[in-house]
Amino acid sequence: MANVQIFLSTVSAEFRSYRDALRRDLDRPNVTVKVQEDFIATGTETLDKLDHYIRQCDAVIHLVGDMTGALAQAPSIRVIGHRYPDLVERLPVLAPFLGVDAPALSYTQWEAWLGLYHSKVLIIAVPDGAVRDEHYRLDEVERAAQQQHLKRLAAVERYPEIRFANADRLAVDMLRSGLHDILARAGAIERPANLPYLSIGDLFKGREVLLDDLTHSLGPVPESSDLPVVARVLNGLGGVGKTRLAVEYAWRHANEYAARLFVGAGSPEALQRNLAALCRRAMLDLPEQAQTDEAKQRDAVLVWLRQHPGWLLILDNIDTEEAAGAAEALLPQLSGGHVLLTSRLTRWSGAVDTLPVDTLAPEAAVDFLLARTETKRRKHADDLATAHMLSEELGCLALALEQAGAYIAQRRQGFAQYLAEWQGQRSKVLTWFDARLMNYHASVAITWQTSFDQLGAPARELLQRLAWLAPEPIPESLMDVPVPGSDAAEVDADALGALAELEAYSLVTRAPDVPNFSVHRLVQEVTRRSQGAEAAKVSLSEALRWINAAYLGDGQDVRDWPVLDPLTPHARAVAARADAFGIADPAARLMNMAGVLLLAKALHAEAEPLMRRALAIDEASFGAQHPNVASDLNNLSQ
Repeated sequence: MANVQIFLSTVSAEFRSYRDALRRDLDRPNVTVKVQEDFIATGTETLDKLDHYIRQCDAVIHLVGDMTGALAQAPSIRVIGHRYPDLVERLPVLAPFLGVDAPALSYTQWEAWLGLYHSKVLIIAVPDGAVRDEHYRLDEVERAAQQQHLKRLAAVERYPEIRFANADRLAVDMLRSGLHDILARAGAIERPANLPYLSIGDLFKGREVLLDDLTHSLGPVPESSDLPVVARVLNGLGGVGKTRLAVEYAWRHANEYAARLFVGAGSPEALQRNLAALCRRAMLDLPEQAQTDEAKQRDAVLVWLRQHPGWLLILDNIDTEEAAGAAEALLPQLSGGHVLLTSRLTRWSGAVDTLPVDTLAPEAAVDFLLARTETKRRKHADDLATAHMLSEELGCLALALEQAGAYIAQRRQGFAQYLAEWQGQRSKVLTWFDARLMNYHASVAITWQTSFDQLGAPARELLQRLAWLAPEPIPESLMDVPVPGSDAAEVDADALGALAELEAYSLVTRAPDVPNFSVHRLVQEVTRRSQGAEAAKVSLSEALRWINAAYLGDGQDVRDWPVLDPLTPHARAVAARADAFGIADPAARLMNMAGVLLLAKALHAEAEPLMRRALAIDEASFGAQHPNVASDLNNLSQ
């Protein structure tokens, strides 16, 4: 086994007990953990000795509190500056601290910077309500210096922070960090894991209740291979955060499972191939890894799972019926563990329970945007309000929020600037993608392509019409209305079947107790943009005629409001889009009718612009003397 060397950096007066407890937790036959006191403090030699160890270690754990500790002396810094002439070029933020009479950094601060210079894994941990040790003394100057130190670190690169309230929490979260992979590669831990992403820690917003539900649903980790496998499906719209939820669950329960295995299962072939790959030395290290027969490697993995109870297996991206069939066929061959399946599919057999994953609550979405961009965005006084606007525009979809956060951080924009690009250059923003920064496999623009490709013609045509409506709930009674003047002139007997197919791929969400459904605003956006200009105009015209045929009644008669109210946002949305395409009829009628309804509700500020636009369209279409214009003028005058 390879030897692992770790440097544990902190101010002992503040966190000695935490440091010593973590050192004991990391104690293993082939792991060496050093702290600052292990090096003789002899003036210029101290930083030199620290540098020598950090240069050859594997990771630096940096506990940052309120105390800076002793300041590094000028002769020590001159030695480092002379040894590494490219130090400022590599780490420009250090320039103010290297000149003559420059302000000093502490030894603990230098330990982090030397770790970065030598390209070591840097793990930053900050207290969150942690009780300090007995020699702790608060000095506001030192506290401010530590906060500036953290800001400088964040300016160099985005490092995930661990926040700890006690020594136990620190130890658990440390093993969820990049340290886990270092220990695993060196054989210092015997719990195989191949999770594709690190935990995002405090950036994981708004999912605590869902995590608790998942933990309760799975139950205790099986301790015997005689126990049947417990499987749960995390299902929901693409980009809603199913994979992230599964990965965060795996990190939070790292100490409970004998192994945490992640397998891409997007097709039956991918499932077999990725299961077989677990044979390899970096994972289970089975003798069958030398086999050329993939089936034998897969069978060896299944044998290992049966012989080593207490594992967690994540089967990811099961988004087609064929993939779901292969995954369900695998489950009876397993025992003694937990299986999480992530999928857009809503239809599953009785062998597995589903746990729906919805978009984030608005407040959680705003919290995420603020935290994700905290160190890199251009800040303004109205950031909170603008973040609310942006999260609403993005429909609180986890992928869209992460894409926006990564985009803003990379370009050092403000929220308002991103919002302006979103509204003015949406195609550019939707297709922007950086897999490393986002830890995701696709942009918003293409994330639903797999689902779209699975749809039959009726479901695809229905989605293309629904894309022009508002993102508000749509009454199911609309499905009983034929689309006038098209091939669907008669009510499609299987219209609800097409709707059910969209629901099966999580492209629509049906309310459990109310006869309505909704389409996420970004699914609508991408569906509209995926159509060519001519096809888009056809589907828009169909949606316009469809809503016009359903939007019947008298807006001034309260008895008609139960029919008109749920259709009004869709009438307004489709009419506005038709108007933008230059389709006058029946856009003007829908605007006028919606205006009359809003007028009856005394919503004058909303009614007036609709009536004015209806008047302008009818005047341009029919001339000033037409009866429609007279009716429009009468409504507007009221």
